[in-house]
Amino acid sequence: MKQSLLIVICLFLLIVVVHQSSAIYCFQCNSNEETYCSEVFNREGLNLEATICDGIHEAKYCIKATGMYEGTIGTRRFCSSRHHGNYCEYVRRPGDEREYRSCVYTCSSDGCNEANSVSKSKILLILSFLCSILFWCLLKG
Repeated sequence: MKQSLLIVICLFLLIVVVHQSSAIYCFQCNSNEETYCSEVFNREGLNLEATICDGIHEAKYCIKATGMYEGTIGTRRFCSSRHHGNYCEYVRRPGDEREYRSCVYTCSSDGCNEANSVSKSKILLILSFLCSILFWCLLKG
């Protein structure tokens, strides 16, 4: 009885985590409109959380673009359904003699386009590990 209850609990937890992790959460902001959204993301004193990317069809990635991106200078954080790559390059606007360093970072876990976050995939990994230990203890004892 104890073992079957444990199996049901572990399966329930895994289903809940997998279901919740099907939608990605990203920070979504533009430094041209929100000053806190600069390259160094300073959320101190602000109540900012990554938000669900339900406005982008099949969003799987969080993007952080710095420098020159789509014709503007600044930092943007957004959701995407495609992998934009991870690279930096120097670009020059037409008629401008100055070169700008532009970087694009693509990641695929919740809130990953800001430094200190724990993704749901890590939580799923921890839960799986704990369930494995519990099963091993039950089978051994």
